[in-house]
Amino acid sequence: MRIGFYAPMKPPDHSSPSGDRTMARSLIEAMAFAGHEVQVMSDFRSLDIHGDPATQQSLESTGKETAVGILKAVKSGAVPPVDLWFTYHLFHKAPDWLGPEVSMTLGIPYAVAEASYAPKQQKGPWHTGLVQVETALRAAAGIASLNPRDLECIQPFLSIDAKQTALLPFARDRTSLDPTGKVLKKTLSRKLGIDPGDPWLVTVAMMRKGDKERSYHMLASALAQITDLRWRLVVIGDGEVGDSVRDAFEPLGRGRICFCGMLDSSETERYLEAGDVFVWPAIHEAFGMAILEAQRHGLPVVAGFTDGVATIVEDRSSGLLTASEETDAFAEAMRTLIEDHDLRKSMGNNAREKFLKNHTLEATSQTLDRFLRSLKTR
Repeated sequence: MRIGFYAPMKPPDHSSPSGDRTMARSLIEAMAFAGHEVQVMSDFRSLDIHGDPATQQSLESTGKETAVGILKAVKSGAVPPVDLWFTYHLFHKAPDWLGPEVSMTLGIPYAVAEASYAPKQQKGPWHTGLVQVETALRAAAGIASLNPRDLECIQPFLSIDAKQTALLPFARDRTSLDPTGKVLKKTLSRKLGIDPGDPWLVTVAMMRKGDKERSYHMLASALAQITDLRWRLVVIGDGEVGDSVRDAFEPLGRGRICFCGMLDSSETERYLEAGDVFVWPAIHEAFGMAILEAQRHGLPVVAGFTDGVATIVEDRSSGLLTASEETDAFAEAMRTLIEDHDLRKSMGNNAREKFLKNHTLEATSQTLDRFLRSLKTR
């Protein structure tokens, strides 16, 4: 099939890396792997992060104009016709103003992956976006869910014959750079100027306001409780609150923390390959692509519990999950894995096996292919 792809929050070619961009690209790759031809229909971003009604009205107007433009382009032949419209990540801060209208006019199925609905916004600042989410859900021929916490709230808006499927977070597998990690760790240690013999804790996250910043601050507080142990933290990421994040870790000492800044995916993989434990509080995290990538490289994970994170990390098997925002428990979980080399190794092996069994692009492409074809035959 020829599939029209759209990501209202962040287009797949956006310059700023994030888990959302990674998943958008992965979905395109999975559909192409299954033999479908995928074309990105628009790079229009409907995102309003501040909850400003005027901004939302402007985005609505631009979105409707963009939809009209797409329909004209298809009618004129400037854009090839598509058999199905596929929108990734639908929620009130970034509603889909394009897909429902274009799909209805062209008479093609409208599908959504990762749709959420927040009832508390019915009288909130994102009311306009929430109403459009309702419209999109009612128009959907099918929903693919990546996060279990979204399922209950979207059900009232789906048509009785809407197809539903579950997709576990996924990524393409990559061959291990160094099966033991020791050679690579020595190389990177020289680059960072730190002791390769200490356990390496690794975290990968953008430094943004809100939950990301809170997660970084919680991580710093938790690490302050285990300074009696030998460890080094490798931080990959940067952003608008970079100074705030670095200040939070300052009391731990410059020798403990290695800020690597923004790295491309291949360089990030090298640090994951060399690391010992991946750590991230994951406050309100949907699922966390960085956590999935860590497990792909055989790293045990210490993370805060959310329903989405729990689809990736199996508690006490491939990592340790702690109650959300419980700093003391998070510190103790890190202590456990730092002190127990054998447990780290066992959980790391389990993490790698879980990834290969449940989270590969190849397996997901088959599930996605069956789902898309079921919509086309309705």
